[in-house]
Amino acid sequence: MKLKNKVILYVKSEKIPVIQYSESVSGHPCTGAYQATDTISGYKPEDQEIIEFLEKAGITYEFVDLSNCPLTAQLKAKIAGINETPTLVLNGAKIKGLEDIRQALQRIEA
Repeated sequence: MKLKNKVILYVKSEKIPVIQYSESVSGHPCTGAYQATDTISGYKPEDQEIIEFLEKAGITYEFVDLSNCPLTAQLKAKIAGINETPTLVLNGAKIKGLEDIRQALQRIEA
């Protein structure tokens, strides 16, 4: 679907640590420990669902990950009223939350 006006989607990514347990040294049970060996980046389930929804619908949009953008961009978004994710800016209106975004896009399609 091609929308006439600019569409902007705001989301936040998460870094999830991969935890591994290292065995303790024989005779020293206090030496065993859990430690982060790697991190995986992903999106909150609601953010991921709306990304997939927009892709499936073929909607062209600007993508803004508030976790990976400069502090000035984060502050600008906060001042503009982007205080939760996912938030879709469509025709100047801020639509917040997965269900509200879906409903708004379905009304446009109809």
